[in-house]
Amino acid sequence: MKRTVITAIILMWAGIMLRAEESTVSVPMTLQECLVYARDHSSVNLQNRYSYEQQRIAFQNSAMQFLPYISASANANLSFGRGIDPETNTYGTKQNLGTSFGLSMSLPIFDGLVNINNYKMNKSYVRTSQTTAQMRADEVSLAVIRAFYNVVYCEELVRQVGLSLEVAQENLRQTRRQEQMGLKSRADVDEMSATVADNEYQLVNQQNLLDIARLDLKAAMSWPVEREIEIDGRLQSVGEENTYSCDINLMELPAAKIAGEKLHQRKLAVRIARGNFIPGISLSAGMSTSYYKTLNMHYDAAPFHRQFKDNIGKSISTGISIPLFGRLSKYNSLKNSKLSYKIEQAAYDETMRNLTTEMMKLVMNLEGARKEYLSSISRLTAVESAHAANQRKYELGKISALELSTSSSRLAQARATLTGKKIQLLIQKMQYDYYNGKPYIK
Repeated sequence: MKRTVITAIILMWAGIMLRAEESTVSVPMTLQECLVYARDHSSVNLQNRYSYEQQRIAFQNSAMQFLPYISASANANLSFGRGIDPETNTYGTKQNLGTSFGLSMSLPIFDGLVNINNYKMNKSYVRTSQTTAQMRADEVSLAVIRAFYNVVYCEELVRQVGLSLEVAQENLRQTRRQEQMGLKSRADVDEMSATVADNEYQLVNQQNLLDIARLDLKAAMSWPVEREIEIDGRLQSVGEENTYSCDINLMELPAAKIAGEKLHQRKLAVRIARGNFIPGISLSAGMSTSYYKTLNMHYDAAPFHRQFKDNIGKSISTGISIPLFGRLSKYNSLKNSKLSYKIEQAAYDETMRNLTTEMMKLVMNLEGARKEYLSSISRLTAVESAHAANQRKYELGKISALELSTSSSRLAQARATLTGKKIQLLIQKMQYDYYNGKPYIK
C-alpha cells in the first residue's frame, strides 16, 4: 500500500514538473498572434482607447443639456439684537431662529439650436475619435507586419550565409586535398580561405542585424525587451493575381472618414455661431417654504409641520434673452467659424487627392512587386543552374577559386533576393486588401 502511494506521488510530481517545463518553452508566434498581442498591449492603442472614452463622456454631457436643471436649498439663520419679527413684521429686540427650504428648476426652451448643434458636434467627435483609434491601431499593425517580415528576411539571410559558409568550408577542404595531389595551387587555397573568412564575417554581421530586427519587432509589439521571442517565419502563398484595380471606395478609408467628420464639425461650428445671435427663451419654476421661532420668549410657536405647509410659496416664470451688443465678439466668432470651415474644406480636398495618389502608387508598387517576384524566380533558376556548372568546372580545374566564389555569392544573393521580393509582395498585398476593407487582424 505504501509503495503504491509513493509511486502515485512521484508520478504526480513528475507530471507537474513536465507541465512547468513545457510552459517555459517559447512557442513560435505566427504573424496573426503578433498582431493580436500588439493590439492588446500597444501603448498607442491604449491611449487612443482612453481618448475615445473621454469623447464619449463629453458626448453624454452634451446630451444632458436637454434635461432641466433642478436644485434644492436649505438655509438656517439665527439673528441677535434689534430686527424684524417675522411673525408681526415689526422691529424689536429679539433672538430669532429661521430656516428656509427651496426647490427650483430651469429649462431652456429655445436657444437658437445651439444645444442641438453641440450635441451633433460631440457625436461627430466620438465618431472621429473611434475612427482615429482604429486608424492608429491599423498603423501599429502595419508596423508589426513590417517588423515581423524584416525578422523573417534577416533569418533567411543568416540561413543563406550559413549555407554559403558550409559550402565554402567544404570547397576549402577539397582544395587543400587537391593541392596535396598537385591539382590546385597555393593561390587557390588562399582564395578559398579568404572566401570562408568573408562568409564568417557576413554571418556575424547578419546575426547582429537579426538581433536588431527582433528588438524592433519587440518595440512594435510592446513586447518585454528582456523576454525572448520566436516567430513562425513560414511564408504563405502570394496567389495568382495578374492585375490589381484602383477601383477602391476612398470614402470607406479611415483618413477620408476623419477628414469628412472634421469638415462636418466646422459646419456645425458655423451653425452654433449663428445661433448665438438668436434670442433665447427659458422656463423657470420654484417652490419655497420657511420656519421661524423667537427664542427666549415664553410662548408656543406654531409647530414645524404647520409652518412648513402654511409658508409654501410657488412660482413659475419664462424669460427671453435678446443679444443686442457684445463688443462684436459674436460677430467675430461667426467670421472665424466660416474661415475655419473654408480651411477644413481645403484640407479635405487635399486629403482626398493624397488618398487617390496613394492608391494609385499602391497598385503600381503591387504590380511592380509581382513582376519583380516572378523575375526573381526565373533569375534564381538560371543562377542555380550556372552555379552547378561552375562547381563542376572548379572540380575539373577549368575555373579558378575566385570565379567559384563569385558564383557562390551570386547564388546566395539570388536566393535572398527571391525571399525579399516575396516578402515585399506579401506586404503590398496585405495593404491592398486592407484598403479594400479586409482588416490586418483576421
